[in-house]
Amino acid sequence: MTDWRQIQARIRKARTSPDAPAQLVALYERTHDAMVAFELAKHHETSGATDEAVRWYTAAAQRFRRAQWKTKAEEALTRLGAPIPPPEAAPSSEPAQEVIEFPAVEAALAEPAQAAPNSSEVSTAAPGEAAVGPDGRKRRRRGRRGGRRHRKPPEGTPALAAAPPPVVERHAPRREPRHEVAAPPPIHHEPIEPPMRGRPGDPGMASRLAHLESQLRRMLAGQLYRLEASNEAPAGPGVFLVTDADQTEYYYVESCKTLRIGIGNLLPTERGGSRRGAPSLRGPLAEHLGISESRVAKYLKDHCVVRWIQIDEGASQLAHFAIAVLHPVLND
Repeated sequence: MTDWRQIQARIRKARTSPDAPAQLVALYERTHDAMVAFELAKHHETSGATDEAVRWYTAAAQRFRRAQWKTKAEEALTRLGAPIPPPEAAPSSEPAQEVIEFPAVEAALAEPAQAAPNSSEVSTAAPGEAAVGPDGRKRRRRGRRGGRRHRKPPEGTPALAAAPPPVVERHAPRREPRHEVAAPPPIHHEPIEPPMRGRPGDPGMASRLAHLESQLRRMLAGQLYRLEASNEAPAGPGVFLVTDADQTEYYYVESCKTLRIGIGNLLPTERGGSRRGAPSLRGPLAEHLGISESRVAKYLKDHCVVRWIQIDEGASQLAHFAIAVLHPVLND
């Protein structure tokens, strides 16, 4: 499958089902995706089924196109003492050319034409003499064009005078006087330069971009925490990022005045609802994962992690920059 987010969502749905191996096998039969085979191999390795783990790690190593995941599958095979398989051969994109023969046409082209009479045989009879057929009878010889109208009249018949061709008067076409139309004067448009708010080489702009990139890298390299550990977050302003435990998909980015309160608002209350003023992620996340909203809270606790960065100024600018770069699914 080409949609990375969609296949990750289906893998999580199959992994959290009661019969995870069967669901993953059914998903692999539908998609033949390398990531599904990798998840199956991890499940069998955890449960102690080494042969099945080697089988699915081999399929994943052959189907992975990204070097990072292909290396992970090969390291798993080396860890289990299995040989590394060669990559799958890419199917040829040039179809075989089919040669179609037409024997009837070739035979017709090979045989000489026999329907047309030989011109030398037709012209053997002298002019004025009748041609003799194969049965001994004389046949009337017609001229080149043939037909009754081209026969010569018998002797003694007065010839009809040929009627002169009709005279057709031709008049020269009437020419209308030409009126010369003067060409319009050329219009000169002066280019309008838009107001420049910042030069491409503005050192201030380059410095701000470098500063935002540095802060984003610091947040991505931060320590991972479960959402339940929101009490460990600092009581100050900053930006936090919610991802899945495998760190393969970004879910939500938010800037807040107090990180401890902002992260704690993501967890449902004791009655199961959202806290007042907190963003409701249950509906969008349930639609994205393909699960019911009642299972979103458990999914957030079991399969999601959070990382943060505390900054006193510019938290909202960093949050917008992170959303533009990371494209989290719940910030659309």
